[in-house]
Amino acid sequence: MAVIEAIATTYLEADAASVTFSSLGSYEHLQLRCHVRTDRAFSVDRLRVRLNADTGTNYSNHRMYGQATTAAAAAETGHGAIDVYYIPAESEAATTYGGVILDILDYRNGSKNTTVQYSAGFVDPSDEEYMAFGSGLWDNVAAVTAIELAPDAGSNFVRGSEFTLFGLASS
Repeated sequence: MAVIEAIATTYLEADAASVTFSSLGSYEHLQLRCHVRTDRAFSVDRLRVRLNADTGTNYSNHRMYGQATTAAAAAETGHGAIDVYYIPAESEAATTYGGVILDILDYRNGSKNTTVQYSAGFVDPSDEEYMAFGSGLWDNVAAVTAIELAPDAGSNFVRGSEFTLFGLASS
């Protein structure tokens, strides 16, 4: 039976440019659960994930995503972060926050690249749905010691955004 434990929660009482988790514990996998919104002057933004403060072009992304009745897929290599689609932004109603579940698999293994998988989305007040499923690769064999989250196009996460890091282990 798997065991899941909350490691840390960050609740934003004020807007913030980023959130970093650096006390990760000793688990098999990590899971981030986010209730989030950015200040980008648009309807949607992306959540940028960087591991160990690596700002190089060492990330790859794959995703399937949809908005209302339109669906698409995309991939990219040599990217500067893992991008999680869709996060609500400034032009959505002030009460609209998106949900993200991000799994960081086998993060302590120092002999292989780190992979993540996620699901994210929200429904805007006009009942238009945004949903994405994706994965990412950090092309580095170092064990993960820090996770930085930031808006991709916006300047800040807005007040009320919440980020909880969980550790998953076998019993």
